[in-house]
Amino acid sequence: MTVLGQIVLLTGKDLRIELRTRQTVGLVITLGLLIVTVLGLGLAPEGKLGGYAAPAVLWVAYLFGGVLIFEKTMDKERRDGAMAGLMMAPIDRGVIFLAKLLSNLALLGFLAVVIALFAIVLFGLDLSAAPGGFAGVMAMSLLGFAAVGTLFSALTSSTRLSGGLLAMLVFPIAIPLVIASTSVLNRLFASKPAAGDDGTFLTALGVLVAFDVVFLVVSWLIFEVVLEP
Repeated sequence: MTVLGQIVLLTGKDLRIELRTRQTVGLVITLGLLIVTVLGLGLAPEGKLGGYAAPAVLWVAYLFGGVLIFEKTMDKERRDGAMAGLMMAPIDRGVIFLAKLLSNLALLGFLAVVIALFAIVLFGLDLSAAPGGFAGVMAMSLLGFAAVGTLFSALTSSTRLSGGLLAMLVFPIAIPLVIASTSVLNRLFASKPAAGDDGTFLTALGVLVAFDVVFLVVSWLIFEVVLEP
């Protein structure tokens, strides 16, 4: 079987398990909706979520939901020796990382779509000015976030404090990603960009690209080291 076939097979396995149980998706969607509702009511008492508050609220939901996704998907591999079986299989460890990354990214993407639609319906989040730009920026951001979460979930999944420890590791590392993503989104949806915004926009966009490249490469290279059966 080719490397691509192995990645597709392992990714499909993860997604089929989730479709059958629906435990992870149900939990993270519920948590995300609660976060958006509470923060939306606090930051948009008039019922309309916009400005700097909009990406901030979305990112809080994505961060907490994402950590739960990373923890649950890796926990399934640790259960009943499934990870030990993968480690003994004649496949490259990078294939395991890429498959886990894609399955995490698919779940994150689903979470992002549901949360964004919920914010549009309930709090009047307006994405009509640049819907494609919003989708592109969030796709880049979630890719880097998924790379970090996949790596550290493998590192912490064998410990008893995996959930709390994973959040403590992932959140600080994701701060530059969140700041850059928020900056780019604010520039895209600004009605009257201020002087110097173009330079800030390009810098933030560069940070997004650099974050994705660095953590994708580093995570792929050291995944074998942190992955223990």
